[in-house]
Amino acid sequence: MGTTKAVRAPKARITGANGGGRPRHDGDHDGRSVNPLFIASIGKAFEVLERLADIGRPVGLTELCEHASLSRSALQRITHTLTALGYLRQDPKTRAFTLSGKVLHLSHAMLSSDSLRDRALPHLEDLNRRTAETVNLMEMEADEIVYVVRFPGFRAVSVDLHVGSRLPIHCSAAGRAILAEMDIDDAMRLLSRVPRRAMTPHTLTELSDLRTAPQTARKRGYALNDQESFIGDISIAKAILNRQREPIGAVNIAVSTSRWTVEETLRQLLPQLLVTARAIERDVNAR
Repeated sequence: MGTTKAVRAPKARITGANGGGRPRHDGDHDGRSVNPLFIASIGKAFEVLERLADIGRPVGLTELCEHASLSRSALQRITHTLTALGYLRQDPKTRAFTLSGKVLHLSHAMLSSDSLRDRALPHLEDLNRRTAETVNLMEMEADEIVYVVRFPGFRAVSVDLHVGSRLPIHCSAAGRAILAEMDIDDAMRLLSRVPRRAMTPHTLTELSDLRTAPQTARKRGYALNDQESFIGDISIAKAILNRQREPIGAVNIAVSTSRWTVEETLRQLLPQLLVTARAIERDVNAR
């Protein structure tokens, strides 16, 4: 069948309940704008980069204004600066902007310096080959889960994700698995201060329910997500712990409800997931 490549999924378009870009937080829940160390102009530049990444196609200044919370004049200055620095390309005819290849240099630097990803790759590829299902390595950044490795399943899936995609921590299997290994008070403080949007009708958003879910995952030794992030998606995850028994990431298998039930997933795929997670944890902590 050949060697499966780690990065070959299409671009993600993810939001709260109905798709269309990276989840956007309402309000200023982390207090960045009132921190005197926060440089607003740099924040605006990164907002432009993130919106262009969300849109995923060439876009002109007028349309970009509709997606970013910035004035047209501010966008003109920022896009000009980013183009001059080489992080954006502008079509000379259409005047539309896209991200440039220079952004890949930053992405590569992050991935190549991630020791967990490096240790996990052969184990994840083996799990993907044995199960023929989608296998992911995910890490927590602030209040989100980010995909750092993704081996897509051998069959087409409806969930459109790629390396770099992010999900809310409260409703993803990997997020639950990581929360389960944290001190419960720390986990609840994190959950209480982040947006908890319902991505599907099945998403748990109440703190009382979200307190129970990580505790259940800790007792079971794995986390289960039954269509809380995406309709038609069942996910199971196991956290990876460092030598201090702190969670540093999570391994995840995601399958379609059109081919799997929760019971079948737990019976056939969970044992293989747990073996892979233990092997990765052993390699990470042996060096």
